Amino acid sequence: MRPEAIRHITLAAVCACTLAAAGCTSVPRATNELEAARAVYRSAAANPQVQARAPVELELAERDLRDAENLHSADAAPARVAHFSYLAAQRARIAMKTAEMRAAEASYAMANEQRSRMQLELDSRALPQSPSSGQTMQPPADSASPQPAYSVPTPR
Repeated sequence: MRPEAIRHITLAAVCACTLAAAGCTSVPRATNELEAARAVYRSAAANPQVQARAPVELELAERDLRDAENLHSADAAPARVAHFSYLAAQRARIAMKTAEMRAAEASYAMANEQRSRMQLELDSRALPQSPSSGQTMQPPADSASPQPAYSVPTPR
């Protein structure tokens, strides 16, 4: 055999071994996405605000995660597993943001209610005493001759 043929055979064998070793050690993309979806879902499910304020959204995320896990265990196409994993992760994120939004809405409503109560209290303090008590409101002493708030320039 010629040295050039030996070199080509050796190079082909090295490439084949490298590809075989890389194939054995790589993790399928769907498994990585499934693990990421599980982590996001666990984070959402552990949050009491999400449980209280976005239970429907959390249930949708759980359903999609369960579908992704069932597909993964049934050795379905990695693209389908990845798709349902993505959906589960996104629905878990939606549940967290929905809970955040509903908490902000509740805080806003509470602040609005407090503002209304304070305004009512201020209005009740500012009301003059009723005429039945014998006291009437008197206009200020300086109001006899109204003064303009600004001066009007005169033409020349």
